[in-house]
Amino acid sequence: MKNRWLLLSLVISLAFAVFVPNQAAAAPVPSYSLIPSTLSIQAGSEFTVKVEGSNIVDLYGYEVNLTYDSTRLQLQESKDKIGGFAIDPIVTQNQIQYAGTKIGPMQGDNGSLTLSEFKFKTIATGAASISLTSVKAINSQLLSTVQSPTAGVSIQISSHSAVSGSEGVQGNSNGLTPVKIIDQIAVAIVDSNQKFVSILNSDIGSLPLKVQTPQLTINVKPEVIQGLRNQLGNLKDALLMVKFIPIVDETRNAESMLQRHHANVKIVGQPYDISLMLVAPDGRKAIAEQVGSGVELIFSYLDKEIDEELLGVYYFNEASRSWEYVGGTLDAPTHRVAVSLDHLSKYVLLEYNKTFKDIPAAHWAFRTLQIMAARHIVNGVTDDEFKPNASTTRAEFTSLLVRALGMKSEGAAVTFSSFADVSAGAWYAGDVEMAYKAGLINGISEGEFVPNGKITREQMAALIVRAFQWKTKQSIQSVDVLEEYSDANAVSGWAAKEVEMALAAGLMKGKPGDVFDPKANSLRVEAAQAMMNLMNQISILEGL
Repeated sequence: MKNRWLLLSLVISLAFAVFVPNQAAAAPVPSYSLIPSTLSIQAGSEFTVKVEGSNIVDLYGYEVNLTYDSTRLQLQESKDKIGGFAIDPIVTQNQIQYAGTKIGPMQGDNGSLTLSEFKFKTIATGAASISLTSVKAINSQLLSTVQSPTAGVSIQISSHSAVSGSEGVQGNSNGLTPVKIIDQIAVAIVDSNQKFVSILNSDIGSLPLKVQTPQLTINVKPEVIQGLRNQLGNLKDALLMVKFIPIVDETRNAESMLQRHHANVKIVGQPYDISLMLVAPDGRKAIAEQVGSGVELIFSYLDKEIDEELLGVYYFNEASRSWEYVGGTLDAPTHRVAVSLDHLSKYVLLEYNKTFKDIPAAHWAFRTLQIMAARHIVNGVTDDEFKPNASTTRAEFTSLLVRALGMKSEGAAVTFSSFADVSAGAWYAGDVEMAYKAGLINGISEGEFVPNGKITREQMAALIVRAFQWKTKQSIQSVDVLEEYSDANAVSGWAAKEVEMALAAGLMKGKPGDVFDPKANSLRVEAAQAMMNLMNQISILEGL
């Protein structure tokens, strides 16, 4: 046995005698899973299990170690899937060790791929488990990494074929996940131990798909599924696989990374690596990556000690190795948080509790800033100072509007600005350009925005009313409320209608002493409260 492993090492070493590529940049951490051809089978039959990896970078060789239920399963065959040279598996009691490598001067494989495949024969009835205990990955520079994934499957072995007797449920004798049609939605309900579903393409038809576990619900729009079908030729007998693999490694430092911003962060529930693919009978795959809000995640939580208004969904940015906020809509009565996804990745539900040392708990805006910081709408001047009484600039207020409305800023991608005094490279350039194109803001004069100019309270009223009507597509009925303020005559004629609308809709309030103070610069804390009011009013209207 030792000779076989020495031979494998020698083959890899010889390949590098003639090929040493440049050092690669920091890469995302790969993840591995086991994909069986069936989850339910008769005793005496055979099935296969594939070792699959995602986020693979420069994989030249590998070694995988598995454990299996040797009282119910018997290894029949092993196959290397990366191409090159592989040794015969070493089987010791209930353990399998297997390795493969490419040969010759070439770069390793990248992306999502299958490393190896194992064929088992079932020899006794019952539940047989297979676990992937470790993966050693070797890149084209002979550098190796070892991971211990928490990947495993359980195969139910029966003495006869499984038969479904439920109306509307497809048979699962081939290991397919049962699907029930409920209210014109194809629904697959699985238990908390399952990490993926495998559904026959023809069972879904043109319906949306819902995959429901006790902790997570995944809703997939029909157009996402149809996009995968178009890539493979719309095969009826293809399999749609939705994976929701629990992850651990990236979450171990999630709290410490976010706490660098002086926030208390709590991981709520289980983080998942979400993926979606359609697999043809010949092995061809169509993988969904950018889904354009076509996939929705709904996290369920049971923790009663959390602050629900501070919950949000985050994804793991592989490039920066950090968790980034993507949003989330709270349904407190059902203890759920939902978010629409633009791309599939690793997601987690977090409680983000950030306070500022210059905003004590007794401050009238303490709770507002706590919630708005959790939604990543407002930021401090520093990590722990907000400076509530500082004036708000036009650029700052525009960026607040864009974030509060959930608009997708062009950010660093902006190469042209509609305003001569807004540099395309400025931090606010993307927000200003997007808000201008949406008709939310105007310049002070033609071609001039004055980003560092202070925004007044009457200007803020006009902008926030415009934003409300743009988002809701609803008009605000103006009422005569300005006459209640002693300084009503100080409001500019052009702004009087918008100020009345802002007051009538609850988007703004006056100041003590029955004044509105229209010409005063808007304070940072006032702008934050106005954004909170805007988001609350939009939420109320959308809930009607």
